[in-house]
Amino acid sequence: MGAPEINYQQLIDVGLSDDFAGFERRLVSTAQALGFPIISGVLMRGRLNDADVQITSLGNTPEGYLEVAKDLGEARRDPVMARLMEQSVPVVYDQSTYVAANAGEVWEAQAPYGYKTGIAVKLHLPGDKHFLLGVDRDEPLPGSSAQLMQMVAGLQLLAAHAITAADRLLSAKITQGSLPKLTRRELDVLSWTSQGKTAWEVSVILGMSEKTVNFHLGNAMRKLEVTSKHQAVLKCVAAGIL
Repeated sequence: MGAPEINYQQLIDVGLSDDFAGFERRLVSTAQALGFPIISGVLMRGRLNDADVQITSLGNTPEGYLEVAKDLGEARRDPVMARLMEQSVPVVYDQSTYVAANAGEVWEAQAPYGYKTGIAVKLHLPGDKHFLLGVDRDEPLPGSSAQLMQMVAGLQLLAAHAITAADRLLSAKITQGSLPKLTRRELDVLSWTSQGKTAWEVSVILGMSEKTVNFHLGNAMRKLEVTSKHQAVLKCVAAGIL
């Protein structure tokens, strides 16, 4: 049996959430589709060890673990958090991750609440902001590397869509006037991308080369100050120009 899958519409819906309750509900639903009952998100301004770091948490943290989850000191002791801040690749963890970092007691404290094994990723936003997203469960991760990579890829896609909503819900409302001017071609490419079309499919539809499609996508991403085409689409949708 293959790893659970999420569909593109689920990802779009996460990014278009217009309130925290809806955002968290969709995050939980999508995490469950990936095979994880717990999801945790953190929007961080600054670095984890900065004295003035600002952190806002999201997700369905079990009630009995809420106080610990919000403790900045505990977060700084967590080797998964430390690795996320040091590297750009996803972190896959289990008990051995904590034992190797001489933090076995941290795992022992969180394991009864469902945090035994999981995957976490980190994405960047302009202005020294970071978005961390992790999924957790009791059961071991798949022994098949292909199934595990499918789960990791699914979480990365979810994070790429969730980051826009997380930032939007904590920042000033995005309006059409607040966005930079995009060309007609850039908007055409983003419009078809929002419908799940690949760069090759967009090139066929618009009668241009795939290289030109990626050129327009790159220009739009640069103007919108985002790091992926998914974030560009969601930012434009939120502002009402797609």
